[in-house]
Amino acid sequence: MNSFFPEDKMVSQTFSLPEAPPPAAAYSPVVRRGPLLAVSGQVPFLPGRIQGPVPGIREQARTVFAYLVQLLETAGAAVHDVLVVRVYLAREQDFAIMNEAFDEVFGKVRPARTTVWVDLPGGLLIEADVLAVAGS
Repeated sequence: MNSFFPEDKMVSQTFSLPEAPPPAAAYSPVVRRGPLLAVSGQVPFLPGRIQGPVPGIREQARTVFAYLVQLLETAGAAVHDVLVVRVYLAREQDFAIMNEAFDEVFGKVRPARTTVWVDLPGGLLIEADVLAVAGS
């Protein structure tokens, strides 16, 4: 028996937000195994709207971070439980604005973070995911 994952905690649980757009492929928005939470990459589509993202990097970043917080809370965690945030930006020049939105959510909480520039489809300027430990 692994002491980090007691036998009764080995089953993975999945979570989602009913009002959020459904996943675009075969994955779960959040998987919890024991105290670990992996939140899949979130993009800035508004609930009930999958035609395109909200306009502008500021609103896209705020929308993505809001979804991450909501998913964490649905799975029994909070922002202070986040270990690492991975941010994917379409444009390097959007880093400062993304960082402002990040600070609005994480404030004095300082999780590890990686930010990379990638080719995102369909007008997306940002995607982000998190790894957290519930109840830490």
